[in-house]
Amino acid sequence: MTTTRNCGACSLCCKLLHIKELNKHIDKWCPHCAPGKRGCTIYAQRPAGCIDFLCSWLVDDDGTVFGDEWFPAKCKMVLSVGDDKVLTVHVDPGFPNAWRNEPYYSQLLHFAKLTKEAKRGHVQLRIGHRFITLGANGSEREAIHTQAYIEGRTEPL
Repeated sequence: MTTTRNCGACSLCCKLLHIKELNKHIDKWCPHCAPGKRGCTIYAQRPAGCIDFLCSWLVDDDGTVFGDEWFPAKCKMVLSVGDDKVLTVHVDPGFPNAWRNEPYYSQLLHFAKLTKEAKRGHVQLRIGHRFITLGANGSEREAIHTQAYIEGRTEPL
């Protein structure tokens, strides 16, 4: 896939996501990341978990779905859509209410309405251990999960 968008100075996925192969936990900077400088210092040898991750802002090359305002370093959120059609919004815990700010909140409600109309998927926000499912009408259903659960592990830290 050819894209004109690039990560540039953004490495937020290197902080917010769990990377099993590196034993890198959620919401902690990857030891191989130089945020705001060089980005990934092992880019050519990065593990499958990094290679397979698709940042929704990055792959929406023409910005028809996620405009420039959704650049992760700017909005403090990383978006991804899984095979289950769930839009997951990983919110930087240093900015836990970023998703409630405009224009993000209105757009998230719009995405929730679209997924309801399509009768598939939903919008899910992850802020640390909190998961919020955002309903098309603005309703919120919250759940708290352990770090082990989020990272797909059975053992505690």
